[in-house]
Amino acid sequence: MGDWLARLTRFHHYHYPVVGIGMLLAAVVLGEPGTHDVVLGPLRVDAYWLVIASSLVLILLSVTDAYDPADYGLDREE
Repeated sequence: MGDWLARLTRFHHYHYPVVGIGMLLAAVVLGEPGTHDVVLGPLRVDAYWLVIASSLVLILLSVTDAYDPADYGLDREE
């Protein structure tokens, strides 16, 4: 297709670890454990640990995934 589409799909694939690391850094720098609780029925979770856990899961999932241009309908780079 075009070089711009290949760059866009590569950026789309690799922005997840950046978002996960940004969430983790923001939570550690700006957050305070024990200040905000999220309550769902009998379950009570601290929002700080919820953000930490979700950012670590996002980082883990994005690091274990591999970029394949064929998934986006593009030819493999040579």
